[in-house]
Order: sequence, then structure tokens, then C-alpha cells
Amino acid sequence: GERPSAVIASYGFHRCVIYRWLQAARGRGRGLRALASTPCTGRPRTLTPAEERQVFRWVNGKNPMQYGFDFGLWTR
Repeated sequence: GERPSAVIASYGFHRCVIYRWLQAARGRGRGLRALASTPCTGRPRTLTPAEERQVFRWVNGKNPMQYGFDFGLWTR
């Protein structure tokens, strides 16, 4: 029930984002469900969740130079 300008001011979203959401909610006939996340497509996982946790444990708290890399920061 809030005006778009009030939502923009309150949350700091860009103006076009609010209007895109309104258009989606009105246009697809599903109301707020139109804004729900949809499954992402793309390449399937290459690591299992357990393998991801293991890699995280290996690199967390260490810098790349400790592993012989020429740079000091991991990318995020």
C-alpha cells in the first residue's frame, strides 16, 4: 500500500527496480508470487556440498601466498 517513492526512500532501491517489480506483479496475474525467486539455470555443480566445505576450510584464514601464489588476496 506504500507509494513507490516512499519505498524508494525507505529502502534505497533504484526507481526502475520498484517499477519493474510492480509491472511483474500486475502483469503476470500472480500478485506477489510473481516476485519470487526462480531456479537458476546454468552449469551443474562440480563439487558436492561436503567438498565445498573442505575447500573453504583449506583457504579460510590463509592468504594465497601461503599456498605459493603470487598474489595476496583471494577473489570473492
